Amino acid sequence: MTRNNLTALTLIIIIFGLALWVLLPIDGERLGRQGMRLGLDLKGGVHLVYQVEFPEGATESERKDAIERAVDVISRRINEMGVTEPVIQQQENERIVVQLPGFTDIEAAKEEVEKTAFLEFREVELDDSGLPVYLNDYLDDGRTDFFNTSETGTRFFTTEPDQPPLAILTKDDAGNLVFTDPNGMTLDTGELKTAMDKALAESPGQFTLISWIPARGNNGVALSGDLLSNAQPNILTQQSGISQAVVALEWDDTGSAIFDDVAGRLFYAGPENSPQRSLGIFLDDSLLSYPEIQRPEYDGKAQIEGSFTADGATTLARLLRSGSLPLPLQKPPLYEEAVSATLGSEFIGTSVKAGIIGILVVMLFMICYYRLPGFLASLSLVFYGALVLALFKLIPVTLTLAGIGGFVLSIGMAVDANMLIFERMKEELRTGRTIGAAIEAGFNRAWTAIRDSNITTFIVCAILYWLGSSIVASAPVMGFALTLFIGVAVSMFTAIIVTRSLLRFFATTGLAKHRSLYITDTRKK
Repeated sequence: MTRNNLTALTLIIIIFGLALWVLLPIDGERLGRQGMRLGLDLKGGVHLVYQVEFPEGATESERKDAIERAVDVISRRINEMGVTEPVIQQQENERIVVQLPGFTDIEAAKEEVEKTAFLEFREVELDDSGLPVYLNDYLDDGRTDFFNTSETGTRFFTTEPDQPPLAILTKDDAGNLVFTDPNGMTLDTGELKTAMDKALAESPGQFTLISWIPARGNNGVALSGDLLSNAQPNILTQQSGISQAVVALEWDDTGSAIFDDVAGRLFYAGPENSPQRSLGIFLDDSLLSYPEIQRPEYDGKAQIEGSFTADGATTLARLLRSGSLPLPLQKPPLYEEAVSATLGSEFIGTSVKAGIIGILVVMLFMICYYRLPGFLASLSLVFYGALVLALFKLIPVTLTLAGIGGFVLSIGMAVDANMLIFERMKEELRTGRTIGAAIEAGFNRAWTAIRDSNITTFIVCAILYWLGSSIVASAPVMGFALTLFIGVAVSMFTAIIVTRSLLRFFATTGLAKHRSLYITDTRKK
């Protein structure tokens, strides 16, 4: 056995081991991925498709920017709802697809998606390190200095979108501020503080207070995104030559006056006028930034500085602009559907059985018809299945019923290349060639047919995926195309690399002397 083939076999074993480690257990977490991602038809949920509306005369760049802002706003809002693995993405023909697995109330989902994003500014208390004071700090002595007591139902979230709110700030019958869990049960502040201290120790900054008091001008009017006329990313070059990304803000006349009132008050608030304050920027009750006020007047223009990347500044500017503009979604949605989870769970078991039966039947046929090469191809098929499923888990691929169908179909296609190679090998063996020579000739002569057939399949998958991205109910079409594409791509690797390496290995052993293991008729023609 050559050194190159030994290296190839070693890499194959390592890849197979890594694939099993990623895949098992199926529902376990690996590299930040928790189990297989299931589509709506398997897990149940809500599927919405919206058409984006634009004012007359909107340019192509304005349309593109509006859609990106809409997707950003919807994504942030859905993540705060605690929906696990939502899909919010742009579709062809200026549409936005929203898929909420596990969500059961379609009307509540529509209301959440369709409402206008609300950008506001609040006064944030800072600690001695210049960081926002967290909720657990307020629980020390029951202070409510910076609570917006006029608003109840304020929810306190973790940074993980799939986690439920830890607590909800509300009022009891006597008008006292209390914390409740998502089920409405009153929480003891001592126990709540202990839980939050533990969580903060494990993940600093995980829980934040989101009910600071609104920033208001001297006239009592709150500073909100409706008063913001523009927000754009910018790159500043300092005297030292270092570039810094910032976000430039512009206010309308009303916003400019209110902002100067707020800036003047915050600028003079410091350690000697405890508590020290900053201006918190909130989008839909989520803290985006808390920039330092550096002077008492700004005359309608300001900029947010921080440790931004260029992409981070662009995203923040887009979110800020989104707060001052209505979300351009056509109502009602073009397509809406609530999918039953019960039906999907039944099909999962059926699909798994179909996949196992399909693999066993294909393996049995290959072993009976092609003997030793068929057995090695079956080993390659096991490698193929583990690697494809591991990729599905890591990418991650959202598995739908159609996607599982594409995977099951690719199982049969995975052995097509092996069959072409083995038939070529038989022809070479009948001419009297040795096992090793027949293996090399079989692979070399079958390669062009394998390559061309798989390229045509890739083209069909690309067309199906593109077609699926332009239709309303796109998930089944796109899922089928994606899983089939991945399956065929991995099948090329297993046929050309894995099966070939295994055959080369056995060709150097005593089994190479037994030509009956490779072909039934060894007579020369």
